[in-house]
Amino acid sequence: MTSVGIVGAGRAATLHAESVRAARGVRLAGVAARSTASPRAAALADALDCPVLTAQELARTCDVAVIATPPAARAEALAELASSRRLRAVLVESPAATSIDGIAELGAAFGGRPVMAAVNLLHAPAVRQMLDVVAAMDPHHLELRLAVPDPARGAGAGRSFGGGVTIDPAAGFWPVLVAAMGAAVRSVAAPRLEVSDGLDHAAELVLTAANGRTARAQLRWGARVAEAAVEAADPAHVARVDVWPVPIVEIDGASTGSAADPAHTVASRRGGSAHPLAALGFTAQIERLVRVGSGDAQPWPDLAVASSALTIAAAASLSAKSNGISVDVSDVPRDLSPFELASTGC
Repeated sequence: MTSVGIVGAGRAATLHAESVRAARGVRLAGVAARSTASPRAAALADALDCPVLTAQELARTCDVAVIATPPAARAEALAELASSRRLRAVLVESPAATSIDGIAELGAAFGGRPVMAAVNLLHAPAVRQMLDVVAAMDPHHLELRLAVPDPARGAGAGRSFGGGVTIDPAAGFWPVLVAAMGAAVRSVAAPRLEVSDGLDHAAELVLTAANGRTARAQLRWGARVAEAAVEAADPAHVARVDVWPVPIVEIDGASTGSAADPAHTVASRRGGSAHPLAALGFTAQIERLVRVGSGDAQPWPDLAVASSALTIAAAASLSAKSNGISVDVSDVPRDLSPFELASTGC
């Protein structure tokens, strides 16, 4: 049985830890934080009935690990684990770092061993179904609509976690939209980017892919209830997936599954009923990490996908500073961070 460790003790760490408990053929070995005396780590470990470990203990006892610390601390966390002879692969939470160069450094920090980017929605069964349908279409309309309650982290919080709506929660959705486009993003325009207290809280983006397809994104904080949907249409068909609270697919206006339908969600490993973390792709993502660690699969998505998501956010900030003019992603400086760009105002 594969042993999995969690580095971090916040919201993302909790989701990944619960996903480990719902996955097949794995066991949760423990959680690690900067200090074994961390109250948050102790509370999480107590809730999960596992120990609080030091980074060195985690490296000695785990086959794979999930890095769910704040983005600025992830390279340091990987470097602490790199000396392990046992640890074979890691999953890094999104956003993987605060700059494009920072993401590129993660692989080197872990000694060239497999580093997988956390994009749970790419593993969600309903999202995969929607993307399979879109792959057979020639969409003239692609749109992401995303609204979430304001996280109210404060003026400086985005520098350590979040970075504004184009990062939190959009970083987890950019790979889905890019997959629906069918090619890498070539340019980004931001006709609207509203910034207050140093963070962008509402945005309208237009993405253009190398194959000429375009996609729009409407993003905002401040919704009463979280809503997220990706929609595609061509002259013959419309495909849509609503993501929260669990993904539901509609093809040509007809729902093709529900949260309780095992054809479109992954059954929980506990009790046999549909599990929200499985429906959102978290469980399959852990199972993929296990296969990567055993050498049976390649890291997917890899750090290039994480880099693309961060580039989109950085390009949006640059576009907004240029009155919404489209910015070629190749012109985005790799050492710039969308965290810093958002904080300067647009």
